[in-house]
Amino acid sequence: MTQSTPASHHEALHAPGRFRSLLVPMDLSPASDRVIGRTALLPLADDARITLLHVVPEGLKPLSQERAENDARKALQAEVEALARTLPRTVTIRHAVRGGAPAVEIVQHAAAVAADLIVVGRGGGRGIRDLFLGSTAERVVRQARLPVLVVRQRPRAPYRHPALALALDDAGRDVVTSLLRVIPPPRPTISVIHAYDAPYLKSAYPSLSMEEAEQYCEEYRRKALLELAQILAAALAEANVPPDDAPAWKTRVKYGSPRVLIEKAVKKAENDLLVLGTQGRSGVAHAFLGTVAGDVLRAVACDVLVVPSSQAASPPT
Repeated sequence: MTQSTPASHHEALHAPGRFRSLLVPMDLSPASDRVIGRTALLPLADDARITLLHVVPEGLKPLSQERAENDARKALQAEVEALARTLPRTVTIRHAVRGGAPAVEIVQHAAAVAADLIVVGRGGGRGIRDLFLGSTAERVVRQARLPVLVVRQRPRAPYRHPALALALDDAGRDVVTSLLRVIPPPRPTISVIHAYDAPYLKSAYPSLSMEEAEQYCEEYRRKALLELAQILAAALAEANVPPDDAPAWKTRVKYGSPRVLIEKAVKKAENDLLVLGTQGRSGVAHAFLGTVAGDVLRAVACDVLVVPSSQAASPPT
């Protein structure tokens, strides 16, 4: 079988229009139906290719491995047939079964099919499902170098209440561009969440008045709003989005912990999708992957689209 030439992350992000190649890893749990349902609702190109992938865990004896792989093929074929009934005939749907370490196999297969998005489920139970989502999904995010959509909610319609968590780093434009691909026109109002940090001057400089400290923090907030507006405008221009197709932004900028602010904002607004970035070139952005993104991924009830920066350095192993 001839492998497709992997698309670079930058090419995948800035390719015009809808998704052309999706990789959908499945753990074959009951929650897999949610992944299939969301995949069917994503904006796909007319000639899009969807690959359903199951990775049989390492450690089985050869005969057990063979039986497990046969079971997986039968289950995936049933999913292929169900998904095909909901999509145009021009969309190609295939399945593959591999054995090994799930994250490694997922990343390698994503490259082989030149995927521009990975769609993976997120369970709420314990055991294998938690192992698959807890460690594997985060490893995929770190290693795949392309957007990963983590599905938790039961899909009923295209996303209509999205939120965008933006850090002021290199990943900003890529995050916005990925959101624009997932949510085609007509686009709903999109919440933009940003947490800024400013020194609490009263604790360090008690001679300063409360008014002086508040003015200092307000200047941080003003600068953050300006930078956010620049990131949003640049991303729209780079994606060639005409004014009529541009979403309305509802920006929320507050002082405090990104993890706490994002979780509270998403819960209060009842967002159905959260989009956030990871692994920009700065140390702060790298820490965002290791702490904030991982914590938020576990905490929020909605689906999460995690987007790496196209300008990031090679991911850690």
